Amino acid sequence: MERVLILLNLTMKKINVAIAGIWSFAKALVEGVSFYTKNPNETVGLMNPLIWNYRVEDINFVAGFDVDERKVGKKLSEAISMGANVTKEITKPIEYEGLVYRWPTFDGIVDQMKGTFVHESNLPVADVSKMLKDNHTDILINLIPSWSNQATYFYAQSALEAWCSFINLIPTPLATLPEWRKKFEKKWLVLLGDDNKSQLGATMLNRLILEFLKIRGIKLTKSDQENRGSNADHFNLLYRAESKEKSKREALSTFLEKDDAKPTVKFFYEGNPSGHKLVKLFIEWEMFGRVPIVINATIEDEISINGAGTAVDAIRTAQLLVDEGKQKDAPKVCSFLMKSSSKPMSDSKAYKVFKKTIGQNL
Repeated sequence: MERVLILLNLTMKKINVAIAGIWSFAKALVEGVSFYTKNPNETVGLMNPLIWNYRVEDINFVAGFDVDERKVGKKLSEAISMGANVTKEITKPIEYEGLVYRWPTFDGIVDQMKGTFVHESNLPVADVSKMLKDNHTDILINLIPSWSNQATYFYAQSALEAWCSFINLIPTPLATLPEWRKKFEKKWLVLLGDDNKSQLGATMLNRLILEFLKIRGIKLTKSDQENRGSNADHFNLLYRAESKEKSKREALSTFLEKDDAKPTVKFFYEGNPSGHKLVKLFIEWEMFGRVPIVINATIEDEISINGAGTAVDAIRTAQLLVDEGKQKDAPKVCSFLMKSSSKPMSDSKAYKVFKKTIGQNL
């Protein structure tokens, strides 16, 4: 009877989540969680409807952090649609009580975005660790612009001080660094990262093609990826593409041999604000008799929504590892959820390891 009561209590537990960076990805994430909360029997679009006893509707947003005056001071459910957040609406968000607080800018915003994509708030900077504690936060997720290294390390340290787990969804190296993983493990917290995989984005499709063709004994002679988008993150990548390109290249390296061609990745900002993304893949191979074979592929999607589909699994997995005292298993799940991980492996193997780690049979 006692075990039954414990399980019932765990089933009713909400995962309190705070978001650093209220951009289009945050909008997609909050609206997506709202959609599955309003429609609890809906499973279409979910990689894992259930992660142990956690469903998507068990995610509860308690706070946000941003620098934009159009977002700071507002409820999170309102702030996600302000400013340069242009991704397609999934549903009207639930009116979460969490507020958006002003955080220190650090290197979070490039100068070229100020006054256009971002209108910096003049409000005093909040004590981030205190706000995390006051809102009983379980997990802080990092969605600030790519290559905001100083700001990322500040948020990670704030999470440690507030006894929160941390999920790094941008390319800044963090969870791949042993010293940072140990800091979180010492406090029985989980650190996941780095750089969120989309449910089915260009990198995922590229990896699947590479893995399959390697099995078939085909040699890579060329691999080009062209990414075109019109949201604030793509504009940011005009000035900070290096980290994202590196992350994408590393995500493909698992399947490459020394004499394989090195993949190229390029980003283009299209203007006309939109959450739409167009990706073109050109992959050239040599098959039997060294005869060439070419694959051209195109993906069109709402990039922020595509990423949010993986983030809901990362949030629930992080909490599960904390609940079960398996913080040291975090690197095992990162290979499935993230582009850069300390234990890189093929997606088929990563999927099996992920399922085993969360206690699900294939």
